[in-house]
Amino acid sequence: MRAAVRLLALSITVACAFACASASAEIMKFPDPLQQGNVLQYWRLTHDPAIRDHANYHNTNCFSPDGRYICYTHYDVPNVGGPDGWPICIIDLQSGEALEVGWGASPRWANKHNWLFYSRPNPDGGNPWEKGTEVWRYDVESGESDLITWGWEFLGSTDRNDEYIFGNQRRRDLIEQGKIFHTCRARIEPGSEMEVLFAEQSAIRPLCNPEHDMLSTRGKQEGPFGASRLWMDLDGSNVRIGIPMIQSGHMSWSGDGTWQLVGNTQAQGRRWDEPFPSDMHLLANCRFGDISPCGRSGRWICGDYGIADLRSGDGTTLPRAPSVICYPTSIGDSSEPYDADPKGSPDGTKICFVSNYPFATAPVTFATETITDETSLPVESTEGFAESGELNAHGMVIGYSSKTPTTFEGIELGRYATRRYQIVKKGWAITDFGARLLTDEELTQSIEPFSWLVDAVKEAGFGEDCPLLRQRQTDLYCSVVRLPDPPQLREAQGAVELVPGENHRETFGYLLLRDGERLGDEALRPGAELTLDGPGDYTAVAVEWSGLEGHPSLPLTVAAGTRLRVLADAPEDFAWTTDAWRSGGQLCSEQEARAADEAVHAVLHLRDGVIRRERWERGALVSADDLNADGYATRRCTYEDGTMRTREYWTPLDQRVSRELFAPDGSKTEQTQWRHDRSPDEESAHWWFDHGWPVRQEIRGKTWMKQGLDWVEVTQ
Repeated sequence: MRAAVRLLALSITVACAFACASASAEIMKFPDPLQQGNVLQYWRLTHDPAIRDHANYHNTNCFSPDGRYICYTHYDVPNVGGPDGWPICIIDLQSGEALEVGWGASPRWANKHNWLFYSRPNPDGGNPWEKGTEVWRYDVESGESDLITWGWEFLGSTDRNDEYIFGNQRRRDLIEQGKIFHTCRARIEPGSEMEVLFAEQSAIRPLCNPEHDMLSTRGKQEGPFGASRLWMDLDGSNVRIGIPMIQSGHMSWSGDGTWQLVGNTQAQGRRWDEPFPSDMHLLANCRFGDISPCGRSGRWICGDYGIADLRSGDGTTLPRAPSVICYPTSIGDSSEPYDADPKGSPDGTKICFVSNYPFATAPVTFATETITDETSLPVESTEGFAESGELNAHGMVIGYSSKTPTTFEGIELGRYATRRYQIVKKGWAITDFGARLLTDEELTQSIEPFSWLVDAVKEAGFGEDCPLLRQRQTDLYCSVVRLPDPPQLREAQGAVELVPGENHRETFGYLLLRDGERLGDEALRPGAELTLDGPGDYTAVAVEWSGLEGHPSLPLTVAAGTRLRVLADAPEDFAWTTDAWRSGGQLCSEQEARAADEAVHAVLHLRDGVIRRERWERGALVSADDLNADGYATRRCTYEDGTMRTREYWTPLDQRVSRELFAPDGSKTEQTQWRHDRSPDEESAHWWFDHGWPVRQEIRGKTWMKQGLDWVEVTQ
């Protein structure tokens, strides 16, 4: 079957521009307005503050496998569901075109192919868990859409080889039994039958490991050691606990499938092949809320609001995307409509997120002190804010009567019943509440406010003119957090080979330069061959589908008449790292180093220099440091008899973040953490373990212990 696909009107600016559904806007590229240096550039992808655009939940990627396309949902009807779904759109980052490919919900890409799946209500009606909902596939390459199966209201992901699509059958008729969401799969073929895999309990968000044949579902079993995430084989067999409730948080798979990542704490994860009870490993020196893979290599992860390099264990804080909806305190948590939900691109060069604050033009500052009264709010700067007006801090509206260069005076916390906190903490982002509101013209184009917000505003005693009812909706953004990896030029087999960069899933082609001058206007595609006409120093630059260019390769001096081959992948005899052994300060062989009383082993990266340094004594590994880009030892480990005994994470400011202790059999026994953004000398959490089982925790002056399958507070 072929569904209608609309190519929407375009305009051109900067690099490209596009429109989707009723939204029409330009891709706007701008530098980090906070000038923190951790984001190279921002791209605003949609511009319709009256309508919510959203690019998937944090653990479900919005980037196509090759990084060329981004999918999103354009919520042009109010509230949850929408009887007919919503426009499902994709953006082509190469051409700037936007397509509305269908209507429905739950868009998500296949693992290897540029196939976009989504579910939608059947126009002919019927029970939604039977023929009443449909699962469609849109093939970007052919432009064709196929009906794959029926009965799922929520889609999960495809398996690693794109043979099956997984999802949830929502059985409303079983709500009294608590078995609402059944885990299902169907072959990725038109008209496939749905196969129920798991119906013993309600389990949602079925996510396949991207590199291994296993499935994770969100279970939420009772008790601290019940399953927060269930793992099972792709046929629904071999059900086991992946993550227990006591270790739960926002979760996703790492890009290479090695870890089930767990957020809401210091970056950590459990290995895909070690179900609970097993060790949960700390992975980096930073913390995340929503956590997501950033690239398919497994090297990077991202979240709110930062990125971590798991090779070194170092983390970088990114400028906060100040997306929030202000609502009366009585509501509780209603964060879904404004959560940033960051997701990384296939090579980890970009992070896609949403925000309802126009931070390219509107001011952002940060509290420099913690306050609990209503007198003065000290901030880094009040530049760009009006002389008097209203602010926002974590969803709380704050009025102020005047300002100085570094303070807001006469403040009033919690206007419009938004006193979610009795405090403004040091480091909180402070934004202009007025900039969060729709203009009169935008208001006429907006959908109805969220019904829960309307009800709460009425209950708080405010009318239809309350500013809370005219808040902006989210638009899509990308932050460029690093440039594409440079390729490598080398002489081999009588020719020059262009070896792709270490990560090159998003690479469209390469620009060739001789003595710094670009040769030709067209990028060389993988597989291309040509003759280098003149001698000189040649370099190459990787170019993404998006047009993002990387740093030049290392130069290679060649003679005229040499043949150049552009490889699609690195050959087997090529490696980005080499080993260097030293003993007594002199280079030596590995065999000589292992026989020495003391030796040093360094791992050298072609572009990054030394990335790991190990100390050996009489053939045994004693310690190892993983180094960040500045050569600082972020992850520090010690070993005895070939087994890791301690692992510590440090910040480049020489603040210890965590320390893990391991038994001779390799199992973790103890873990201590410090909050380096608060009081680095004060413990924030202390855990004890017995072969994967948490058995004791001391946190904030309280002690908890495992008693049977319970977790109870004890008095000291």
